[in-house]
Amino acid sequence: MSDLPPPPPSYGAPQFNAPTGRDYAGWWSRFGAVILDGLIIGIPGNIVDAILGTGGLITFVAGVAYSVYFIGSTGQTLGKKALNVQVIRDGSPAPIGYGLATGRYFAGWLSAIPLLLGYLWPIWDSKNQTFHDKICSTVVVRT
Repeated sequence: MSDLPPPPPSYGAPQFNAPTGRDYAGWWSRFGAVILDGLIIGIPGNIVDAILGTGGLITFVAGVAYSVYFIGSTGQTLGKKALNVQVIRDGSPAPIGYGLATGRYFAGWLSAIPLLLGYLWPIWDSKNQTFHDKICSTVVVRT
C-alpha cells in the first residue's frame, strides 16, 4: 500500500458522495438542466408577458413556482430529470422541502452577482457546489 494521497479530481468531473452513495453531478449536466428549464419556463412565460404587457412578471412568478415546487418536492425539475440529476440535502438523500427550495432559489442570485462566479464554482469545488448550494447545504447528485 502506498502512503501517497489519491490524485486530485479532474475539474468539473463528478465526485463520489459517500453519505448518499451517489456521484455529485458535473458542471455540464447542471448547466444543461438550467438551459432546459429556462426554455420550459422562458418561452411560454415570455409569450404570455408579451400578450399581457406584464414586463416579465409572469415569467418571474412561473419560474419561482416551478423551481420551488419541483426542487422542494422531488429535487428534480423537468430539466434535471431529463439530465438525471437531483438536488438533495448535503449528506442525506431527502428532498429539501419547499422552504429550503425557496431560499435556494433566491440564494441563486448571489451566485450570479460576482460575474457568475458562483455558478462556475462547481468546476473546481470538491462537491461540485454553487454558492447557493453552499448557503443552503445542498448538493446536486446523479440519479
